[in-house]
Amino acid sequence: MPDDHLRYLPDGLPDVLLDADERTLLQELGGPSLIRFPGRDEPPRAVSVLLHGDEPTGFQALLHVLRSRPELPYDLYVLIGNVRAALEPPGYAVRYLDDQEDLNRIWSPTSRTTPLREAAADALVRLQQAQISSLVDLHNTSGDNPFYAIITRNRPGTINLAALFTTRIVHWELPNGALVEALQDDCTAVAVECGLPGQRATWDLAVDGLRRYLFGPPVDTQETGADHGLLSGLHRVTVPPEVTLRFGGELHDDLDLVIPIDADRHNFAEVAPGHVLGQVHPDAPLPVEVLAPDGRPATEQLLRVDDDRLVLTRAATPVMMTRTVEAVRKDCLVYLAVDPTRPPEASTSSMSMPANRSSSVRSNGTSVRRST
Repeated sequence: MPDDHLRYLPDGLPDVLLDADERTLLQELGGPSLIRFPGRDEPPRAVSVLLHGDEPTGFQALLHVLRSRPELPYDLYVLIGNVRAALEPPGYAVRYLDDQEDLNRIWSPTSRTTPLREAAADALVRLQQAQISSLVDLHNTSGDNPFYAIITRNRPGTINLAALFTTRIVHWELPNGALVEALQDDCTAVAVECGLPGQRATWDLAVDGLRRYLFGPPVDTQETGADHGLLSGLHRVTVPPEVTLRFGGELHDDLDLVIPIDADRHNFAEVAPGHVLGQVHPDAPLPVEVLAPDGRPATEQLLRVDDDRLVLTRAATPVMMTRTVEAVRKDCLVYLAVDPTRPPEASTSSMSMPANRSSSVRSNGTSVRRST
């Protein structure tokens, strides 16, 4: 019977399980599992997948690579996270269950108050005791995003590790209890967002990146070797539980906020002041809350209600805009990257035009437009 306690397998997976279909393997594991695939004497490496039950690409790609039975010169630790959520019918459909917490938000030091927190704490201790040299945490997104990686420390090792998967990198400065945060002082750790699940390009990205990571030399931690774009200055935009919302359609008396159905097309492209995030009732209070990277409220500095529209008051780059109400409720609506050195624009009344999705970014968070 699946549960949320950690299962530790120090000798890898038997062939019958490694070759089984995904659902059978998850059913046999039953819950969060840490699997050590023994290698030789190089410093161990680690991969984590399925910390969210609706993000299967990393798990599927890793299985594909491991089924070739690679002989690795190091111990490989594989963390398979929220198995119960992944198994919930019809499969890979929910981020986490109603009786669970978000497994990607409970890695900060805390009491072992639930089985899932115990599993996270046990896995963290084992990974630290193993003295892993690096960890890649594979995710999917819930909206239309280009491939990108997340780092919590802007240093050569994390840049080089992220660049094995993508050169579009986000510097994460908002503490949120993620696994990569918990390990940032112990090893080189990055999270990779592989785009929407169920797409061939998404799967190819994960497989190719894993091959570079698993079969390549250790990442250089002394000097950055890859050209890359770095986005920083992220502000977290959440919707309070009392605010009713939906994506697409018309605003009516039973709704407080309507987000454009294609709002996620602006992800990773700078939008101008006056860009519309959603429709609201005229003179309504702001229906969202914004936290700056330092944790301070920043709602009124970035947003205002203009007649029946929720608009930006300064240029920003949306990141991780979702397209589902469930993701909003269980995480957030969007992150807005704002350049702190750039003063607010004088005019906030203009509507933004659709932005070029192929833009790259400077390290201060501003977009660099490039024509295609």
